[in-house]
Amino acid sequence: MGADFLRLPAWARPVSPLAPGTRGVRVLLREKALNTVCEEARCPNLGECFSRGTATFMLLGDRCTRRCSYCSVGTAAA
Repeated sequence: MGADFLRLPAWARPVSPLAPGTRGVRVLLREKALNTVCEEARCPNLGECFSRGTATFMLLGDRCTRRCSYCSVGTAAA
């Protein structure tokens, strides 16, 4: 008795953060020493955004001063 699995349509499949299309963005970010909210917050959609060549940047470093309780971004002492 085989289990019948439904496949997700292509538009609903998550893009891996390690997908080949994300490498260019990662390399560029490292070369320019840029910090992104995507990486700092461990965003589950990082692969999707990076594969499209988009990212959300943090200004003034890799720390946030907002301290939202739900966020993974490192905070700075205020």
